[in-house]
Amino acid sequence: MVICIIALVVFAVLGIFSAKYRILAREAFDCVFRRVTLRPCNTGFDAKMKGKITGRLMQRSTRLASFAYKYFEVFSWIFTILMIVSLVLTAQAFYNLAVYGTCDPQSGSCVLSPLVKGAYIGPNATNCDVGNFTAASQAIKQAG
Repeated sequence: MVICIIALVVFAVLGIFSAKYRILAREAFDCVFRRVTLRPCNTGFDAKMKGKITGRLMQRSTRLASFAYKYFEVFSWIFTILMIVSLVLTAQAFYNLAVYGTCDPQSGSCVLSPLVKGAYIGPNATNCDVGNFTAASQAIKQAG
């Protein structure tokens, strides 16, 4: 079930660019939809992905492949949790960027401030000076 969620997101994005992944995205969607409606996944999508991944690993190392096969469900849960946390933090960063003009308003740092017209982050700046670009350029000349 967990691998179906990850595969749905990944293959949906890859399916935009390649028709090869659209079939896998449909299978992943069917698996997730059936699981959400409390029905068993009849496609065997999770078993197919488990076999493909461990088959590729087996070409490199049989010990690594057997370890991955044995703990595949644990790895699936770890990657699902990481994906959800990453999506939440990305949405939060985009919200802060849209509302406050910076990704992290508490620290006052401006990671993306060069994208803002006239932004300046000087060596002695604590906050982002977005307004007066000529004053910022004079401060650079004086600092030397």
